[in-house]
This record gives sequence, C-alpha cells and structure tokens, in this order.
Amino acid sequence: LLADDQFAHEFKFTLKALVDVLPGMGRGNLGIIMARPEVGKTTFATHLAAEYLRQGFKVAYFMNEEPARKTKLRIMQAFLGLTKEEMSATVGECKKKFNGAGELLKVYDAVGIEIDELNSYCAVHGADVVIIDQLDKMRVKGDFGRGDERLKQLYVETRELAKRNNCLAWGVSQASAEAEGKDRVDYHMLDNSKTGKPGEADVIIGIGKGFASGDDDPYRGVFFSKNKVNGIHGFVTLKIEPEKGRDVN
Repeated sequence: LLADDQFAHEFKFTLKALVDVLPGMGRGNLGIIMARPEVGKTTFATHLAAEYLRQGFKVAYFMNEEPARKTKLRIMQAFLGLTKEEMSATVGECKKKFNGAGELLKVYDAVGIEIDELNSYCAVHGADVVIIDQLDKMRVKGDFGRGDERLKQLYVETRELAKRNNCLAWGVSQASAEAEGKDRVDYHMLDNSKTGKPGEADVIIGIGKGFASGDDDPYRGVFFSKNKVNGIHGFVTLKIEPEKGRDVN
C-alpha cells in the first residue's frame, strides 16, 4: 500500500500555486474543471495537456465544443509558450521542438459519440491521460427520467473508464449561473447537477472571475473545492494567457 501511494501524484502540476495545494493526480483519478463560459476552462485544460506532454505522458483529448484542430493548436501554443503569430514566424523551429510531444498527443472531434467509445479507444490505443471537453455533452446509454440522472451515470462511467484503463481522466464542465461574477467557484455550482456529478470526482477545480474584474482582467481564482487525493481545499490566483493557451503563476 505504501509503495502504491508513491504514485498518488504521478501526473504532476507544474505551477507553484497549484503544487502548494496538490502536487498532482494519480491513475484511476477523475478530476473536474468547471467555470462559467469564457472564463478559462479550456485554457486550463490545454495548459494541463501541454504539461503532461512535457512529462512524457500519452494524452488523448476529446473535444465536443470548438473544433479539434483549434484545440490542438492551443495545446501546441501552451507547450511552446508562443502566440500564433510567433509560431508562424518560426514554423520550422516549432516543428522540431514539438516533434516528440506531438507523437504523444491525439486530439479528436467527439461530437455525438458515447462514453463507451472512449473506453474502446483506451483499450485499443492506450492513454495515460484522457481529457473530455465538455464531458456533459457526451452520450451515455440508458433511459433517464431527469437530466441529473443521465449526468450521474455519465460521470460514473467516466470514473470507471479511468480505473479500468489505469489512466487519469479530466472532465470539463460548465458552472451554473450561481457562479457568475464569483472568484470562488465550488462544486455546489456545477451545472445541471445535484450530487451525482461531484460525488464521482476525486478533485474538483472551480475557476472564477469576479464582477469587479474587467473583460481584459487576466487574473482568475482557482478553488479546489473537493480534493480526495490529499484533502486540502485551497484557493489560489493564476494569470491566464489565452493567446498562448496556458496559465501562469
């Protein structure tokens, strides 16, 4: 048991602000990234994907909102720390720097597919990290009387995906209108959920932006409102760099 615990933080966070709360995640874990629209969910997810590539992990990113090609470019920007304009000016150099990481990354359009198909993908191709953006839009088999019952089953099966395939899974989700204008966004503000969605997660990270912040304000509140990995529920501030697809301390 002690030997297994050494791998509890195998997939490490790299920003000091996050590491001070939680060093990293482990295989079989399910994490949720949540925020209101246009606050920075996908930027946080692409940042994580780039950092996992930097650590040598195989990442499968399933996108059912914006086009997968756009998301892949954002991951490349986060990995290289460059804007699109800077990449355009140094294409050859960028190809060389991203070559090894590119072999570890797969990004797919996932509109209309079922969570079972992701299980099949992992069984055939393997992945150390699976990121689903947005998880709530995935299909799941079954007849459900209410939307929250469907979401509960979806999150149960995503957690099982992580355990069955010995990987880390991240699901990106909207926060409800209750989170609008708040710096501190906790799991009670998950959209269309009672206890089903948060009940399945090991870690829930809420990203918030206060009403006092202007449209161009780059600072975001990041709240670990659920943390079964080491039990710390911390609140930190990060600076978002959407033009480079990443967050910084």
